[in-house]
Amino acid sequence: MCQINRQKVLAVSMMSLLGISGLIGCSAQKDLTTERENKGQGAAKDITITYVGSQNWLNKGSKIDSELNEAFTRETGIKVNMQVVPDDQYANILKMKLASGEAPDIFMVRAGAGAQKFLPDKYFADLSNEKWVSRYVPYAKAGSTINGKVMGFMTWSVDGWGILYNTKMFEKYNLTAPKTFDEFTKTLDTLKANNITPVYEAGKESWHWGIWLSQMGPIAAKSNPGLYEKLNSNQIKFAEVKEFETFLIQFKKMYDKGYFGENPISHTWDSSYEAMGNEQAATFLSYTSYQNEVAEKFADSKATDWRMFPIPMAGNNIFSHSAGGNMRVAYKDSKNLESVKAFFDFLARPDNLKKYYDARPDIQPAPSFIDVPAKPTMSGKTLLENAPGGDDMDMEYGVLYWDNTTVGKYIQDMMLGGLTPRQVLESIDKDRAKLFNASAK
Repeated sequence: MCQINRQKVLAVSMMSLLGISGLIGCSAQKDLTTERENKGQGAAKDITITYVGSQNWLNKGSKIDSELNEAFTRETGIKVNMQVVPDDQYANILKMKLASGEAPDIFMVRAGAGAQKFLPDKYFADLSNEKWVSRYVPYAKAGSTINGKVMGFMTWSVDGWGILYNTKMFEKYNLTAPKTFDEFTKTLDTLKANNITPVYEAGKESWHWGIWLSQMGPIAAKSNPGLYEKLNSNQIKFAEVKEFETFLIQFKKMYDKGYFGENPISHTWDSSYEAMGNEQAATFLSYTSYQNEVAEKFADSKATDWRMFPIPMAGNNIFSHSAGGNMRVAYKDSKNLESVKAFFDFLARPDNLKKYYDARPDIQPAPSFIDVPAKPTMSGKTLLENAPGGDDMDMEYGVLYWDNTTVGKYIQDMMLGGLTPRQVLESIDKDRAKLFNASAK
């Protein structure tokens, strides 16, 4: 599996800030697209490539994705059938499609270790020799590389999760970014006493609960050298790592004290925008570009001025980042593989990348291609400033067989009194043991 080290992340940040460019001629790209469209696949008008992704990934870019898909069809005649699957069902549905031989021509997966559960050697096409690979920023190439081969077309950004806070509300109550769990609870007590939801939680979305625990990987690895390697080779269990249990104990206390507001299990991700934008809640666990989305929906919120700090629980003071979010994968045995590659060529053209990123402020802070200058957010800058422990990859992207949705369901159960913190970890271990056993056969 691939790993991203701190130097690579810092290198791409510097590259983005310096605005490195590597434009290639659009006409050459169009010629390549046309050549591939005609290469042994019959008339383009008879070709339809299927493209499947989860709801959260595709809906955010629905307008620009549709525009680019239609432009590709006008230029080549090849149609793109985009299919959206609910987030909590996506992994299982994709696995079933792959196993049944009904795989879509293009499907989306997490970058880094998150892709391993979909058996990349068996199902992912090797894209290493595609011309656009040379224009990847380092994190994008590392995050899309599996077993030495580039297997994903990535237009996402390297990002991380932290506690986003409304600076205006914090200033009103003389609050500052907390560094410890005790400071955190005192901050939340003050907000609650003033009838403000201290931490908005999209509790109906089980995957969001899983994100919280995923961020504890780097701090746990500091106390357990080689932790990710040991987890990935099944040499250590989650239940053996004290930082994970400490976090879950503290997390349950937060829930019991009402820091997530009334009935957080009913809250959706979409409702978080209103809660934060209308000052109903003061903080939210989000990625660093989320504040741009709030600002777009609630112009008076001044969300672009908000700041961020690492989750101050279990001793954490580290910025946990991704391996580049998600990526599009070409099905290895697709009869339309050349058309899929032509589609990726089209999307990778500098003019189309510009259109895409201009329409996606949520992923502009650190684009995956050197053609596009970065637009860092205030939350991203301050998250790094508030992380004296440095940065490292979270478990979603660095640990095999991690699934936010499954982990989140166990945490939901814990919040409702069905499981203890230790039982949550033991449940994760049991699931992973089955997957390790299956992969060994």
